[in-house]
This record gives sequence, structure tokens and C-alpha cells, in this order.
Amino acid sequence: MRRVAIGSILALFLLAGCASQGELEEGAVYDPIEPANRLVFAVNDAVDTMVLQPTAYVYKEVVPAAVREVVRNFLDWLSSPVYIANSALQGDLEGLEHNASRFVANAPMFGLVDNATGLGLERRPEDFGQTLAVWGADEGPYIVLPLLGPSNVRDTAGLVADHFMDPLNYIGNEDERTRYQIARRVVGAVSFRAEYFDQINDLKATSVDYYARVRTIYQQRREALIRNNTPPMMGGASSSGEFDDFRPSNAPIEQSGRRSAD
Repeated sequence: MRRVAIGSILALFLLAGCASQGELEEGAVYDPIEPANRLVFAVNDAVDTMVLQPTAYVYKEVVPAAVREVVRNFLDWLSSPVYIANSALQGDLEGLEHNASRFVANAPMFGLVDNATGLGLERRPEDFGQTLAVWGADEGPYIVLPLLGPSNVRDTAGLVADHFMDPLNYIGNEDERTRYQIARRVVGAVSFRAEYFDQINDLKATSVDYYARVRTIYQQRREALIRNNTPPMMGGASSSGEFDDFRPSNAPIEQSGRRSAD
């Protein structure tokens, strides 16, 4: 199983490299399978509308904000080993020290309380998709993954690698690990959707092309994370986080990604 996964990572990495040949039109996202992506996106959006959105609404209304913050803190702390490993793989010594110090600072309460931010150690996520970018891998074609949402070839390979980097995936038997991963994904999705409930609903309501705007937001977010930068706040929101840190721009970046003639 692990050999297959490693082979998949290498295949996706090579595909990303091959797909990078040629120049994109300025500001465009390379989306050669847009019809298929839009179909998957529509299914994901239907799942959000029928399942995730109402669940997140109940969670937001019933669970106190302080408890929701504890959940977010704990989920982030669980990801710390992956952040640390990728900082090391990127050769980012400052990032390595930052994420290791943040992990230790929050360890006494198992990440439930975010002591680190008060010490100037703010959340700094790192993943293997970012590591591949640091190593020079092109992002490759844009992909919408079932349930998981926007991605590209490089970041999809990164998801697989991050799974095997996570030490929690080696604790307990296979059934226990499967239940843990499902629970972690579900809780994380509900927590994220509740945190940005109004922003996401407004984005849906105000977008002429919701698919294109999400694609643009994803592209901007990934580029900023790779550079360890923070882009402008979205819509003047005052809270910090992955979603409202990104203001989607209008055309031409929302156009379909196409290769320009050489």
C-alpha cells in the first residue's frame, strides 16, 4: 500500500513538471479539464448546501464560540508535526524553529489553548505541496477533488505525502486510524464552514461565476502560503484565517486557464 502511495506521489510530481511547459496567459489559472472540474465542483457545492451548511449553522448556533475556538486550536495542534517536517524539508530554519516552538508552547494543554499566539508565534501552516513548490515543482493543472475541493497536481501529491508524514496515522490499528481520519476531516470541515459561514454564503450569492472565484481564491491563497506572505483581508473582515485572508480579484484572473501560443 505504501509503495503504491509513493508511486502515486512520484507520478503526480512528474505530471506537474510535464504540465508546466509553455506559458500561461497573464493572470490565468491552468484549467485544461474545466468541464470535469465544474461537474465535481457542482457536486461538492450540492453537498455543502444540503449537508455541510446546515450542520455548520447548527454547530455555530449551539456550540459556544469559546468551545469552537478550542476545537480549532486542537485541530491545528494535531497538524503541527506535519508543519514542522515540511519546514525542515524546505530548509526553512526560521520556520522550523517557529513551528516547533509553537508546538511546544501549546503542548501543556494538548493544543486546546493557544498560548503560542500570545507569545508572537502565530499559526504558520506548511504542507508538502508548499515544499514541492520550494523545490521548484510547477503546480500543474488545476483540479477539483471530490469533497476535498480545489487543488492542483502538485498539491494533490502533497496531500498524499502529508498523510504519510503524520505520526498519528501510525497509532492504533487500521480501523482505528480510519475512524480517526474520518472524524478529523468531518470536524475540520464543519469547524471551517462555521467559522466562515457568512463569508462563504456571501461569496456564493455575489459571484457571477462562483467556480471561477473559488479557483482564483485558491490560487492566491497557495501563492501567498508558498511565499509565507499574508494577502489583503477579504471584504474588510477583522478576523484572521485561511479564508478571509484572501480577496478574490476580478477579471482577467478569473478567466479559464489556457496555454498561449508559443
